[in-house]
Amino acid sequence: MSCIATTKRTPGCSAALRISVLPAIVQPQKDQCESIHRDARILKWNDIPRLLLFALLALIPLGTLAQQPGSAPPASGSLPQAPEPAQPPLNLDMASVANLARSRSWASKQAHQDAKTADAFARRVASARWGQVDFQSQYLRFNEPIQIQSPIPSDLVPVLGLKSLTTPLAPQDNLHVNLQAGFPIFTGGKIHNAIKEAREVAHATGEAASDTDDDEVVTAERNYLSVLLARQVVELNEIALKSYHDHLDHAQTSFRLGTAANYDVIRAEAAVAEQEKRLTEARNQLDLAEAALRTSLALDDKTLVQIGGNLFEITDEVNVSADMDAAVQSSPLLKALRDKVAASRSAVHVQEGDYLPQITAISGKELVTSKLAQTDPTWFAGARASLQLFDGGERRARVSQARSQLQSAEFEYNHAQEQVRLAVRSAYLDLQSQRSELVSAQKAAERSAESLRLANKRFEVGTGTSLEVLDANVTLTASQIGIQQALYGEDLAFLRIHRYLGDIAEVAARIQK
Repeated sequence: MSCIATTKRTPGCSAALRISVLPAIVQPQKDQCESIHRDARILKWNDIPRLLLFALLALIPLGTLAQQPGSAPPASGSLPQAPEPAQPPLNLDMASVANLARSRSWASKQAHQDAKTADAFARRVASARWGQVDFQSQYLRFNEPIQIQSPIPSDLVPVLGLKSLTTPLAPQDNLHVNLQAGFPIFTGGKIHNAIKEAREVAHATGEAASDTDDDEVVTAERNYLSVLLARQVVELNEIALKSYHDHLDHAQTSFRLGTAANYDVIRAEAAVAEQEKRLTEARNQLDLAEAALRTSLALDDKTLVQIGGNLFEITDEVNVSADMDAAVQSSPLLKALRDKVAASRSAVHVQEGDYLPQITAISGKELVTSKLAQTDPTWFAGARASLQLFDGGERRARVSQARSQLQSAEFEYNHAQEQVRLAVRSAYLDLQSQRSELVSAQKAAERSAESLRLANKRFEVGTGTSLEVLDANVTLTASQIGIQQALYGEDLAFLRIHRYLGDIAEVAARIQK
C-alpha cells in the first residue's frame, strides 16, 4: 500500500491535510487525483505527528524488528540464522593425557591447594622475627577529676588564706592514644627453628603434591592404554566375526554340494552367535575403558574426544639397580618424607627452646598528651625477660613428644624407601615378563595363522571338518589379543618405573608412538 498526502485550503478553515491510502497500482494521474479527493478527509494540525508516526512504522521492514523472547519466529522469507560452529574434538594421546591429568584432576588440585596453604602458613610464621607494632586507644570518663587534697599547716593558713592545697592528677576525661612496639632479642632459637619447621613442611607438602600428580598421571595413562587395548580387541573380534561368516558361507555351500554334513553348518552358525556375543562384550569393555579415562581426566560426556595412538613395544633398556638408586633420590614421595623428618627435627628444637630465657625489646609513645594523667609517661623504652622455672614437667613432656614424632617420621621414611625399591623391581620384572609374553604371543600368532590357512584348505577339499576351522580361528584370535595384552603390560610396566623416578610426564611425551 502507498500513502499519498495532499493539502487544500477551505473557506473558514485553516490549512488541512488530506491523506489517502491507495493501492500501489500505476493508473493515470487524473484517476489518482479524483480518488484522492473522493476518499480523503480533513484533519486538524495536531493529528499530524501521530499520522507521521504511523507512516514511519509502516515503512519499517518486519525483518528488522528484534524478535523478543516468546515472540513468533521470523517469516519464512527471512534468512535462517547460521548454526553455532561445532567444537573440535579433544585429541588425546599419551602426552596430552599426562598434561590433562595434572591440570584437571581433583586430587591434584586439592594437593596443590594444600601446598599453597602450607606456604602461606610458613610466611605467617616467618613474620614473627620482625616483631610487631600496635596502635592502641582508650577513652575513660571518671565521675570526677582525680585530685589530692594536701592540708596546709595552721601557721600558714592566715598567710595563704587556704586550709588545704588541691593537686590535680588526672582530668575527668582521660584519653590514651599510643603506639607500642616489641622486637624479639633472644628466644632460645624458638623463632628460628619454628620458621625452619614451617618451611620444611611447606616444601614437603609441595613434594607430596608432585607425588599426587605422578599418581594421577599413572592412573590416567593406565586408562588410556586400556582404551587402546580394548579398541584393538574390538577390531580383532570384528575380523574374527567376518571370518566366521565366511566359514559359514563355505559350510552352507559345501552342504548343498554334498561335501559337508549338516553338523558343520550348525556348528558354524553356533560359532557365529558366540563370536557376536564376544564382540558385544568387547565393545562394552571399550565403553567402560573410555568412561574410566573421562573420569580420570574430569571430562564430561558432552566433551568430544578423539583418542589416537597405538600400543607399542618398549625399546629402552632398563638397569634395575641404577633405577632403584635413582628412585630413592628423585621420588617425590621420598623427598616429601625427608622434608617431614627435617621438620620434625626442627620441632624438637622449638620445644627445647622453652628451657632458655625469652628476651624482648619494648617501647611505646603517647600520641595525644593533652588528656593524660600527670603520672602517665609520654614515652617509654626497655626490655622484658622471662624464664619459666617450674611447669610440672610440661616442657619435658612436649620435648619427649616431639622426639617421638621425629622417630616415627624416620621409620616412615625407611619403610617408604624399601617400598619404592620394591615397586621399581616389581615393575622391572613385569616389564621383562611382558617382553617374554610378547615374543611367545607373536610366535603363537604366526603358527595359528598357518594352522587356520591349512584348516580352511582341508575343509574346502572335503578332508577337514568345520570344528578344525573354528578351533584354529579361536586360537588365532586369542594369540593376536595376547600380543596386544603383552604390549599393554609392557607399556604400563615401563611407565610405573618412571612414576617412581619422578619423570613420568616427560617419558610419556617421549615414547609416544
